[in-house]
This record gives sequence, C-alpha cells and structure tokens, in this order.
Amino acid sequence: MRVLVTGVTEQSGWAVARRLLAAGHEVVGLASRPHRYVDPRVELVVGDPGDERVCARAVTGCAAVVHLHWVQPRRGDTGHENVRAAGRIARAARDAGARIVLPSTSELGHDSTGTAGRRRSSEARLRAMAEQAVLASGATSVIVRAAPLAGRRADAASCTTLASLLRAPEGESWQLLHNDDYERFLTVAATSAARGIVALACRGTIDPPTARRILREHGAPTSARRVPGIPCPPSLDTAALSEEWEFHCGWSAAEVVEDLARGLVGRTPRRDGAVPLRGRIPLPSHVIPARVPASDEHPLEVAAPDGLEGEFDDRIDSRFPVYTATNTSEALPGPMTPATIDLHVGAIRLANEQMGRMLAFDGLAMEQWNSRVISVFGHHVYINVSVGVLTAENMPGWDEDSIRSDVYGNVPTDVELLPHGRPPMPEGLAGVKATATVMGRVIATARRYRASAEHVYAAAHREALGSEAILALTDEQLETRARLWRDRLGHAWAAAAIGVMMTGAAKAIHERKHPGEEPAIDVRELASARTMLGVERLAEYFRADAKLCALGKAGDVTGVRAASPGFAAALDAELDTVGHRGPGECELANPVFADRPEMLVTAAANAASLPVADRSERPRGRSSRTARMTAGATIARERARDAVVRVNHCLRLVLRERGRRLAAAGVLREMEDIFYLSMEEAFHPPSDAAERAARRRGERERLRELSMPDVITGRWEPTRDSARLAAQEQLSGLGVCGGVVEGPVKLVASVDDEIEPGDVLVASVTDTGHTAMFGYAAAVVTDLGGAASHAAIVAREFGIPCVVDTKCASGALTDGQAVRVDGSAGTVTVVGRDDAVGTDSGEVATEGRAR
Repeated sequence: MRVLVTGVTEQSGWAVARRLLAAGHEVVGLASRPHRYVDPRVELVVGDPGDERVCARAVTGCAAVVHLHWVQPRRGDTGHENVRAAGRIARAARDAGARIVLPSTSELGHDSTGTAGRRRSSEARLRAMAEQAVLASGATSVIVRAAPLAGRRADAASCTTLASLLRAPEGESWQLLHNDDYERFLTVAATSAARGIVALACRGTIDPPTARRILREHGAPTSARRVPGIPCPPSLDTAALSEEWEFHCGWSAAEVVEDLARGLVGRTPRRDGAVPLRGRIPLPSHVIPARVPASDEHPLEVAAPDGLEGEFDDRIDSRFPVYTATNTSEALPGPMTPATIDLHVGAIRLANEQMGRMLAFDGLAMEQWNSRVISVFGHHVYINVSVGVLTAENMPGWDEDSIRSDVYGNVPTDVELLPHGRPPMPEGLAGVKATATVMGRVIATARRYRASAEHVYAAAHREALGSEAILALTDEQLETRARLWRDRLGHAWAAAAIGVMMTGAAKAIHERKHPGEEPAIDVRELASARTMLGVERLAEYFRADAKLCALGKAGDVTGVRAASPGFAAALDAELDTVGHRGPGECELANPVFADRPEMLVTAAANAASLPVADRSERPRGRSSRTARMTAGATIARERARDAVVRVNHCLRLVLRERGRRLAAAGVLREMEDIFYLSMEEAFHPPSDAAERAARRRGERERLRELSMPDVITGRWEPTRDSARLAAQEQLSGLGVCGGVVEGPVKLVASVDDEIEPGDVLVASVTDTGHTAMFGYAAAVVTDLGGAASHAAIVAREFGIPCVVDTKCASGALTDGQAVRVDGSAGTVTVVGRDDAVGTDSGEVATEGRAR
C-alpha cells in the first residue's frame, strides 16, 4: 500500500518510513524542507503541511496517513497552526479515501471522560484541539493517546519526560512509552483497518524515586532545570491494545528509564533535546541512510563495470573519486552479507558523523564525510581517501603522507586524491577560528578518550545476552534488543574510529619527537592479544599430556573435556573472554569460537609443540610522554574494537533466533536467510522476503568469484589472477614486524583452513580472530593491511615476522611452497631446496620471533 508520513524529517518520521519501506510499502513524505537522513526511497513532497493544496497533492493515491507533523511552539506562538494543519491533512485524507493515524497524548486519558478538571499542559490542550479537528473532518481515523515518550534518543519528548520525573512528588505512578514501541505501533496502525481511540503505554509503571535512582546509577544527569515538564497523566487502560490490536510492547517502564539514562550519558538535557558534552562520545540512536544524493545535486556515478553493480553498491561523487580497502578489509572482509553491510556500514557512518563534529567539518565536507567516506562496492567496504585527506588540515600530527601510508593503508603517491580541488574550507580569520575550535574539541576528546572507550567496553559487556537468554525473549523484546545493539554498535565504532585518529596522531607526534623509540605495550593489556594468550594458556595442558594433545589436534572437544576436567574449565574461561571472536568475526554469518570451540582447541594443541613463551613482565626503562600517550591510546582503541566485536556477536545471536522463528513460520526458507535481509526487513519482513534472500545470496556468490581491487579511482575493474611465483622470485609489501624466517606456505581462505606449526600463514587479510594461529605460525603474510591494523599490532607485540599489503600473496603463492619472509624489509621470497637454510619448516634463518 501507499502511505503518507507527515513530519518525515523528524526522527520518528524517519523510523516509521524505514519500517514501512522494509515491509514493502510505498512511502510518501511531507515536510516543509528536505533532510539528508530521510531514506532516499521516500517520495518527498516539500511544502507547507498547513497548505490544503500541498496536503491534497501529497495524499493522492495513499491509503493511509501517519500525521507526525508537529511544531513545538516558540515563545509568543499559540501553537494553533498545529491544530489547523491536523484539520487540513485530515480533510485531504477524507477526500482521498485514506485513513489517518494521529498521535496524541495520555494527558487526555483513555477516552473523553474521566479527565475533567485535571491539570493539563499547554501541549495537551493543543493535542485535544487537533483530535477534535480530525474527528470533525469525517476522515476514518485512529487516535493514539500515548504515554510520555522516552528512550536513548534523548530528544525533546525524552527530555520533557526526564524533567517531569525529576520534579514529580513521591506517591505518583507513571506510565511511559519507548520510542521503539511507539513507532512500531504507528506502523501497525497505518496498515490495519482498525479505527477509534487507542491507549498506548508500555508494561508496568514507575514511581519518581525509582526513576531518579535508576538515572543516578547509570551516571545520567539528574537535573533538567531548563526543560519544562508535564503533570502526571491519568492512568491508561491498555486492555484493548493487547486484546483488539494484539500489540505488545517490548519495553517495561523501568527499562524505558534505563534506556533514557543510556542516551543521556555524555549529554546534557535541553528543551529541544539533549546535546553532547564537550569531549564526550555519546550513544547514537538514528540511522544515516545509504545512497543519499548530494545536496548540491552533483550527479553520482556508477563505479562498477556493466552488469556488476550490486544491490548495495554506493555511487561515486567524481569530485572525491579515490577509495581503498587496505584497512577496511581487515575488519570487514568481503563479500559481506547484506545484514553485515546494513549494520556495520550504518554504524560506521554514525561514527563518522561524531568524528566530523569533532573536526568541525561543515557544508560539503561534512556531507561527504558523513555519507561517503565509507562506501560499499561489490559487497566490499572501502574508505574514501579523497574525503579522508580533508582531516589532514584539522587533525594534529596528520598530513597527507601519513593518511596515504598509515591511516588508510598504502595509497600510491601518483594517485591524485582531489582531482577537482578541495571543497570550500574556512579561510582567513574564519580559518583561524575553525582551527582553534578543532584543537579545543580534539584535545577535550583526547583527554577523555580512555574513559570513553572504557564506558563503551563496559556497556558492551553489561548489555550482552547469551543464546539461552535470547531464546527466552518475546518477538517484541527480540526487536528492542536488536535495535539497542544496533545503536551500541554505532557507539563502539565511534569510539574505535576516534581511537584510530587518536592513536595515529599520537604516533605521528611521537615519531617526530623521538624517532626510533618504540612505544612499549604490555600484551596482557591488549584486548586483541587475548585470543593468542588464551591459546598459550590452553597449550600448557597439552604439553603435559600427549594423549590429551592428540585429541586436541583432532579437534575432539568432547574428548578433551571428558579426559581433563581442568582443561574443560580452562576452555570455558577462555570462551567467556574470547568466545565472541573468531576468523572473519565481524561477518554476521560466520561462526566464532563460541560456536566452534574446536578452533581454539586445535590451535592450542598445535601451539604446544613450540617452546613456552615468556610472558613475565619485563622491566621497562623510562619512556617518553608521547610513547605513553601512544601506548595508552592503542590499548583504549583495542578495547573499543573488542566492544564492536562483542556487540556484533549479540546481533549475530539475535538475528539467528529471528531467522529461526521466521523459517519456522514459513517466511524464510532457512534460518541463514536472515543474513540476506536488512535489519528493518528482518523485523518487518516483506511478502517476498524468501525470494529477496535467495536473489541476494546469488549475487553474493557471483561477487565472490571476482577479485576486487584494493584501490578504486572513479571506476573499478576486477583484478586478474596473479601469476604464480617461481623460485627466487619475490613479493614486496609493508613489513610491520622484523625477523627472517623460512617455512612452507599455508593459504588460509576460510574458517575451516588450518595451519601446522612452522607454516607461513598467507591470507588475503587477517583479523584478530586469526591470531589464534599466530601462536605457532612461522610468519604472517597478507594481501591487504596496514601498520595500524589489529593483526599487525599483535604480530609486533608477540614478535612474529609479518608482511602486509603485498597485494597478491594469496594468489601468487601456493600451499607448501617454501618461502623466506623478511619482516623488516617487507619481502617474501620463494626459495628452492638448495637455498633453504634449515631442514625443518619454520626454522629461523637469521632472526626469529621474540619468544
């Protein structure tokens, strides 16, 4: 059906439109001005919602109208224009034969009786008049009397609810409503045939002292002096909500307040909504859509060869044409499933938005930074270096060379990043002022960065649920959890991405002041090193028991558990710590160590053949202040990155359960189809959900056969297979950890590929999940990656010779081929039998790993 959403440029308008689009409906939006965060699939009508002709044009062909347009009256404004707009859109709906859904307030009670003499807010009086205007129009209507809204969005309504609860006397009992349940009900109401007045409130009530205690415990503001409140509304009878509408809320009243507290951490409440505090990284709660057109109407171009553009591909702005996958492929190796693209690329866009505010971008620079610095081509994620280089002007310690070589990988110097010149940036006095603003924001963020990363890390642990807990959730609770974790994923990516900036800036400053001094990092403090440390701890059991080790090498988890209760307890402890991680860990469809503990067990059994590593704390000399800054930023960044992976695993579990239920209901053919839907489609599935999943699965398999380039300059072409290297031929890349070793090549292309002790691990890309194998690999060689990648950090700290960014090692080398890896020179040389220095695989040629 075709649905008109007025007020579509407000957050509830965005959300309702996304739900309707996911379910397969056409959506028309009406607003007085456009907004970049309205989904581009919405047919936007720009005009005065109070103009009868505009209303008539917008409602043409629609079966329903969700009227969300409501302008908060300013001082001296009566607000009666809201009433007139409601009457006009209702009459337009009546004339078009459309139903109208009108949100109202619980201050008016469940029906027209029982509220006489009660004190009402000025908005409640206006809402009552709007109700009368809609009823008088004769249009078929649903009037939704909603309890006070609140949630992590921390918008104007949430701040009003906050102020009301903070000032309310003891003894009152408040019903509340979460934004999630509110917007889900509006979507249901728009597509139903019901009419009349319906009361909408979540489960249970909360008293003001309990609300204030919850806010204090979560570190949220407990003062909202500048925000007006409302009197406690009358109690709503929600029996019809469950009995007639068969609608159930996913949140309880206490949970609504907890979620409000989440959104207020790092913000201060204001009348128009909470605003971020200086230097903080607050929790986001909105979505930046894909394929947003340029506001200046500059055309966007297809980057793919004819016939190869994917459904989720972005378009390129020719003014910013250079992209690289060197670093993104480590965290998000393609081709990714649609669910992974939807959630992670959306989360990174939110992270970019927060970084853009910190760097004081505006105009075209901010627009490009938010919408196109991260893009998708062929189900692979790329970073727009042309946009990213703009940070060189604003980020201390960065310049174009560091962005080309360290931050975004290795972009050739002959590639022109901005062929049409830089976008307009502040100059003269304005430029000086902008620089001062940026420096102030960056310094404030840097000072609080470790605390911010720790907050995200703790929240990811606190909010995590296991498989059994998720299984017990209702469908409604399943959706509320998924939406919370989607927002927390954006929060974690923001902390991790800002950490990349902080680490890069600290490293650049340190290298200029203290060249040659390597910042000392205790590997036990690195979240990305926990997998390898866990493998080393488990290996101790196998060194002491040859029979147990044989079971471990066979991947017999049941057998080793039965044979050694001590090992079983140790394995469970490691899985509690790193069970959410694994090779290709950010791909939602991939298994992790918790799903396949044999990956950890086999790694530990193989590592048992190597000498015991010395992990005792080494005495440290006095390090420079910049070295300590670099080490601290790196540790904090890795904790934020671990939060990304932990939240991602929660999303993996909730989508699996949703997929299981949809498959049981016949909506999907199998559980795994859920990974070929967007999150909105997963919870508001279209009628052709199974067919969509099958089509997208086929597209991903087709793209899997292509080899994507690591750098795109305007358009891309699949790269050709690399010629196999013969004896004495050599590959060059970026050496990120010194040492020279020899050993046989073992190509690792999937989670099922294993290596033997002494093998040279060769992969297109590695992530932290692969580090379980680092414990017994002679060396690590990858096609892509940079000096700041997580795998490179682990390799350096554990002394494993490592060469990244060879471009083609996984295609040019073959299993079993003997190679010499020089981690200092960044070279990989094929050696013949006569040239081999040792006879044992992995024997050190000149300098081995630091053990």
